[in-house]
Amino acid sequence: MKKKALIVVNLAGFLHFLWNDIATLQKMGYEVSVAMNENSAAGPNLIEIPKLEEMGIAHYQVEFDTKSPVSTQNIQAYKQLKLILKTNKYDLIHCHTPIVGILTRMAARKYRKTGTTVIYTTHGFTFTDKSSKKNWIVYFTAEKLMSRFCDAIITINHEDYNNAKKMHCPKAYIIPSVGLDNHRFANLRINRDEYRASFGVNSKDHMILAVGELSSRKNQKIIIEALGTLDRKEQYIFVICGTAVVNSTIEEELKETASKLGVRIFLAGHRLDIPEINACADVAVIPSVREGFGMTGVEALASGVPVVGSDVQGIREYVIPGKTGYLCDPYDAHQFADAIEKIVNLPSEERAKMVIACKEKAKEFDISKSIAAMKNIYQEVLCHDGE
Repeated sequence: MKKKALIVVNLAGFLHFLWNDIATLQKMGYEVSVAMNENSAAGPNLIEIPKLEEMGIAHYQVEFDTKSPVSTQNIQAYKQLKLILKTNKYDLIHCHTPIVGILTRMAARKYRKTGTTVIYTTHGFTFTDKSSKKNWIVYFTAEKLMSRFCDAIITINHEDYNNAKKMHCPKAYIIPSVGLDNHRFANLRINRDEYRASFGVNSKDHMILAVGELSSRKNQKIIIEALGTLDRKEQYIFVICGTAVVNSTIEEELKETASKLGVRIFLAGHRLDIPEINACADVAVIPSVREGFGMTGVEALASGVPVVGSDVQGIREYVIPGKTGYLCDPYDAHQFADAIEKIVNLPSEERAKMVIACKEKAKEFDISKSIAAMKNIYQEVLCHDGE
């Protein structure tokens, strides 16, 4: 009989990062199923769910609320998880992200006692070295408590890895994120002027690009505020690729801030042509308040685009000040403005050196390294001798 594995994620769109993990488990002889909230965001879900069905992978709806761990919605999610685990005997449960990780590990406690292996990938703890003392104590204590109920914790940045080692879980790992397909971003052939024009960017403009969900955590507003301080702000246009969660007012807030400060922005929505869009940008920004890794930053580097990012967790893994970009306080608009200006004003020779450094740094996070790391972890934790 085939062994059974359950992957638990918050949103269906998150599966975009986990197809290789699923493939690895299948090669190891596991029948893989997925539990997730299929209804919480529109764009990516339309892509990922049909792919699951094409692959014959069973999927279960769980009403995860990723905003608050103690919401009534998550009480319902916990009950749904318990029913899924009761109905199916899983040999492996691999849960992702903090809130989902808490609920899943709670629901799986009974089954872990009878031999089920539980792995938790954090993708970024909710406490960081920038957190208030109160938040640090609350969230670190919660994670440390829940670490008793899993067999391995996987992290994607060194700050989180060092904190995971202080917890009760017997095994802590760090991997080079979920991995980047560098080939998708290398040597693209596009008409750059035409592509830029589709976003309202002309030949004299500086295109500043952010890719990711519109949210307060992703902190796109600080970039609008930063651009608003520049003397020649009319020469900049801030292009944002991404959508907000259902019922969010963030898009209207960004538009209002831009209008008030006289900043040009272009909200491009959910896009599938990110490699081409990256190739059009002059500077990429990732101003998150908290970020486990931020793959969009590495995607920009792979395109040879310097990154101005927040000085937090995962962004430090690839933004090397003065070489691949600059790090800023996530709440300091002037720091972001200065860093953006530094890059757009670089002499051509220095810009060329930075482009090379960006592409070289991105290679450190190639998907082949991530696949190999996850394969080794699965085999070690599961004591599996397969390929």
